[in-house]
Amino acid sequence: MSTRPLRKFVKRYTTLSSALQTLRQEKLVLLSPSKWDDANDAYFMDLYRSQIASQSVLALCCTMAKETYHHWRVFTQGMDGIAIEFHREPLEQAVEKQEGFRAGAVNYMSVQALKDQASSGIETLPFAKREGYSDEREWRIIAECEDVREYTDLPIDLPWISSITFSPWMPPSLSDNLRSIIKEIVPDAKISLRASSLTNSKAWKDAGRDLTAR
Repeated sequence: MSTRPLRKFVKRYTTLSSALQTLRQEKLVLLSPSKWDDANDAYFMDLYRSQIASQSVLALCCTMAKETYHHWRVFTQGMDGIAIEFHREPLEQAVEKQEGFRAGAVNYMSVQALKDQASSGIETLPFAKREGYSDEREWRIIAECEDVREYTDLPIDLPWISSITFSPWMPPSLSDNLRSIIKEIVPDAKISLRASSLTNSKAWKDAGRDLTAR
């Protein structure tokens, strides 16, 4: 069964330190793809850069998928993982206003499908990925920079954030403290704060117990 999509939101899985920086400074940071695990993906980004009048192409990756074990394990660092959910429309509008920025869903395809769309041109390269990654349902922001750099910023407004979810492996004591810290950083923001129950769900366990009681 494929991963269910989000309709109006995108999620950014990241580290605790990065999440706190986003809240404090009200910005997202796009980084160089050079150290990405997927060498194919990094190659396409550099190939695109080499074909346009830019010295750097930077990116930030989100997902349009609902919470999955894969996203927590691959895109966060254990108990320090954080998922920030954004309203997609204002984020898209902010990207459109920034010169050199683009955003969109990643297109997953086979090698043959990629060959078949060769006439589409190089504009598709930053949003093309092998079909084996399709369950990620990635939504990506890229920035084309005239100078060599390792990162660039995208200003955001805190009301664009709908919720923040803590790693399913984060100890309850830490998540409780983190709630207090976030409320101190953004006291007026209406952001839902919750701990993921993906790997330890009371509702799931209760449903299983009810089955055995029948």
